[in-house]
Amino acid sequence: SSGINAEYGRKALLLTRENDVEQEAISLTKIGILYHKVLLQKSKAKGVLMRVLQLAQSLQPRNLSEEKWFKDASSIISEYQREQKRKEEKEWEKSRKKYLENLKTNLDALKENMDKLSIQKILVWLYTEHPPKHCAKKFDVDIEQISKAPGDALKKLLAKAIVYYHPDKIDTKVHGMEYKVWSEEIVKNLTGKYEMMKGV
Repeated sequence: SSGINAEYGRKALLLTRENDVEQEAISLTKIGILYHKVLLQKSKAKGVLMRVLQLAQSLQPRNLSEEKWFKDASSIISEYQREQKRKEEKEWEKSRKKYLENLKTNLDALKENMDKLSIQKILVWLYTEHPPKHCAKKFDVDIEQISKAPGDALKKLLAKAIVYYHPDKIDTKVHGMEYKVWSEEIVKNLTGKYEMMKGV
């Protein structure tokens, strides 16, 4: 009997705590919306609503996806994250321009080779003239084998090349921003070739 009472007491305490947490989250959501919509103070709104999402985390495994306060807080935070991403992309595009100017000779050669050469010859040219220096330890290709590769092996070879040159793996402190932009352009072109071959 005392064990059952203790269990009921524990459950009641948990429910009370959960209710308190939810009430705090609801109140904070209202404050966050006020900062966001009325006072137009984004940084304050973000701070308050991030706290709401932390509280929501503490209410797991409960499913909150249909709770209005949770949907409102998540929606505003997602909006801020998208804004931040757009801002970063805009800044990156701006800084990319100067690197693209410096890379003009390489980019012209890349475009010409992409237009005129076979996939085998494109890969041989890239690997011999512009090997992916950021993955030197893992970079292991057989140039002769690539040059003679049959048509049905090309998609796999392109996929491998995209992985080798992928800019996400580049440490710009070691290799510099210009090299990252160059790798982005290589991957963009290789991906175009890969997409064209998808139906083949």
